[in-house]
Amino acid sequence: MALFQIGAPFASSELIIMPPFSENYSAEYVKLRMASAIARSRPFVSGYSGSSSVENEGFDPLAVPTLVDHEKGEVVADSRLIAAYLDILSGGALVPLQWQNRVWTEIAIVDTIPHAGLFYGANPDGDDRPEEIRAGMQGAHNKKIELVRKRLEGLPVDSILREAYRHKIIKEEAGREFISQPTNMRRIIEATHSTIVQLDRRLESKNEWLMPDGFTLADIFWGVSLFRLLFLGYDWMWKDCPRVSEYAERLFASPSMQNGVINWPGHPPGERIERFKKH
Repeated sequence: MALFQIGAPFASSELIIMPPFSENYSAEYVKLRMASAIARSRPFVSGYSGSSSVENEGFDPLAVPTLVDHEKGEVVADSRLIAAYLDILSGGALVPLQWQNRVWTEIAIVDTIPHAGLFYGANPDGDDRPEEIRAGMQGAHNKKIELVRKRLEGLPVDSILREAYRHKIIKEEAGREFISQPTNMRRIIEATHSTIVQLDRRLESKNEWLMPDGFTLADIFWGVSLFRLLFLGYDWMWKDCPRVSEYAERLFASPSMQNGVINWPGHPPGERIERFKKH
């Protein structure tokens, strides 16, 4: 979405990330991520809270996305850092100088939302995820752990990647335990709902976007987050939040969201998202 927003030419190397393929577990891809600056400055992920925030959870060397700037020879891993990199590349088009603090504060809020937990785990009080997702998530952590172990066993004993694969197993084992506990799921659902309610209070009815001067990176992060929540059946969270409801409609109609998310090839189908697709 950020790439479309700044108009940067790019190519997308699509990876099938779900078992039994899990192409992001290949040694070639992990080596690529390990070449990023964040891989050298952050500890590996070692637990699970439902969030995939590198800032709070640690670096997952087997995750997506990864950006490669072929002109500069740079590898950038983690959504927030990729977005910051693209802002610099665009000369500050995504994060206006006068709103830097507010934009990055909003992005930090979105970064803590437990998107992964809500995707893999079922709402114990009524699972509204699309049927394809519900079926696909059955035993997903076990399948992922098995695939990572196979990859780990195939590495040379002196491979620098072995620790990366071991930490991925730790994360997936913790994730399997986390989503199996209804108390955990209720807690992250309530926390997400509270975050949406707080967003409603921050939105000003006189402004079209979060910042007074127009569309920023904060809107990009919120757009992707709200769309994911909608897809997973959590749009009830803004039923009583009129500002968020109107804001989501504007976000979903924006060109960069239409191109980079909603109509992006390969997005899983879902009844709730069909009306937002512009054919």
